[in-house]
Amino acid sequence: MSRLLTRLGRFRSWLVDRWNRLTSWRSSLDLLWQWLLYLIVERLSTLWNRDQRLWVFGARGGTEFVDNSKYLYLWVAANDPSIRAVWLSKNETVVETLQQHGYEAYHAHSLRGRILTLRAGVVFVTQGLRDVHMGSTAGATLVQLWHGLPLKTIAWDAEWADQPWPVRRCHRYMASEIDLVTAPSTAAIEPLASGLGIDPERFVVTGYPRTDVFADAVEDAALTVDTDLIERIETRASESSVVFYLPTYRGDGESFVEAFDADAVGTALADSEAHLYVKAHPHEPVPNAASHPRIHWLPASVDPYLVLPHADVLLTDYSSVYFDYLAVDRPIVFFAYDRASYTATRGFYFDYDAVTPGEIVTDADALPAALTAALDAATGGTDPYAVDRQQLLTQFCTATSGNASQAVHATVRALLSDEFQPTTTVSATNN
Repeated sequence: MSRLLTRLGRFRSWLVDRWNRLTSWRSSLDLLWQWLLYLIVERLSTLWNRDQRLWVFGARGGTEFVDNSKYLYLWVAANDPSIRAVWLSKNETVVETLQQHGYEAYHAHSLRGRILTLRAGVVFVTQGLRDVHMGSTAGATLVQLWHGLPLKTIAWDAEWADQPWPVRRCHRYMASEIDLVTAPSTAAIEPLASGLGIDPERFVVTGYPRTDVFADAVEDAALTVDTDLIERIETRASESSVVFYLPTYRGDGESFVEAFDADAVGTALADSEAHLYVKAHPHEPVPNAASHPRIHWLPASVDPYLVLPHADVLLTDYSSVYFDYLAVDRPIVFFAYDRASYTATRGFYFDYDAVTPGEIVTDADALPAALTAALDAATGGTDPYAVDRQQLLTQFCTATSGNASQAVHATVRALLSDEFQPTTTVSATNN
């Protein structure tokens, strides 16, 4: 039986590897095609003027209404009537939902979406220019909001260096086209600049718009998600303790579920009168997810920043989300069950032990006790990592909490008026 399970595991890994390769090639061909369109538009862009008061936004390859672009878009739409804010997506449900609630949104690859991108003065993305229609962005002011302070290596320091030459050439060229990159601190600039291949002089410390939710609720942030689900989480958080588990996407065919003992964790949660919400990465395989009355599996499409403010404890591993979570000064547990192999295959920008202000668990058997201790600290017990969290917050999240969207807005306005000062810290008082 064990041989059969081993063979099935190997076969699944083989299938995942082949699928990932096929997906990678399709993505590369699409990238090169978009780059060709970009070069053509770049040559022709002098034939028309772009509207500096038309700003278009996109995120996560155009698939979802999420992340820094989402929160900045909502802030601009609510606070600056002089700007025409347009959301572009390849997801029809996202487009229809935003339109029904009075926001301007279009399909990124529709004729109207492409025309608006060709006319836009500013384009905001969180992954890359394919968050919108990349080929139509040439000539616009391009703002990379990115999606987190990287603990693990990214892009050029991870997988890009092994891609085919034309793809590497495209990445280099497009990196040189980015006009502005936002960061949460000066400490974040070096790894981001290295990974993205973008000149550090194009960075500015504003904080990330998505972290504004930790200071105050953001109106309409729950659009496009199951509001009943969010309300149930809010209700449960008001009645009991809540742990939020955000595991990193590994991309090797292995799932965190295999190292997760749901029964043992569930028992510990019951003893602490707590609940655990698990949100896997959208591409993470979650086969036969174990169930327990205290463990709840969230849809992969749920915006984690709608849940994080209600979490008493964050459980993660190598995800950059914990840097953002430092703003609420609550306990964090790091479930790094594959730390040795992950370090060898991916690697980190910082010493893992030095920048993880919480208990590091490498054995699944020790996870229930670690969660119990963190839940106790969250409810007034001894908190041995409180000082470490504050030190990390001071080092890595120097921008003013709750004002990131306003700071990005002020920075872009300054950039358009030639008053931009690179690698500086911008706060709401600049407006």
